[in-house]
Amino acid sequence: MTLQTARLSVLNRIARVLLCLVFIQAVIGKLTGFAGPAAAIAAKGLPLAPALLVAAMALMAVGSALVISGWKARLGVVLLLMFLVPTTLLFHGDVADRMERIQLFKNLAIMGGLLLVVDQDSKG
Repeated sequence: MTLQTARLSVLNRIARVLLCLVFIQAVIGKLTGFAGPAAAIAAKGLPLAPALLVAAMALMAVGSALVISGWKARLGVVLLLMFLVPTTLLFHGDVADRMERIQLFKNLAIMGGLLLVVDQDSKG
C-alpha cells in the first residue's frame, strides 16, 4: 500500500464517520426521548408510530455501522436512504418554512454523500 493509498483510506474512514454522525446522534436522541419523535410520526397520520420509530432507529444504527466499517457499505447506504428519503419527503417538504428548507437541503447533501460512498466502493 502506498502512502497515497493509506492517506485516502484514512480520509475515507474519517469521511464515513462524519457522514454518519448525524444518524448516530439521531438514534441517541430518539432513544433518550422516544415519545417526542413517536408523537411527530403519529401527527403525520402514520399508523403504528412507535413501531415505525423503532424501524427508523434500526435502519440508522445498522446502516451507519455498515457505512463506517466499510463492510457491506452499499447495503448500509440503502438502509440509510430507506430512512432518509421518506423522512425528508414527509417531514421536510415545506420549502416556504426556512428551517424546513434548511433540513431539506441538509438531507439532500447527506444523500449526495451516501451516493459518493457507493461510487467510491464501486471503484475499489
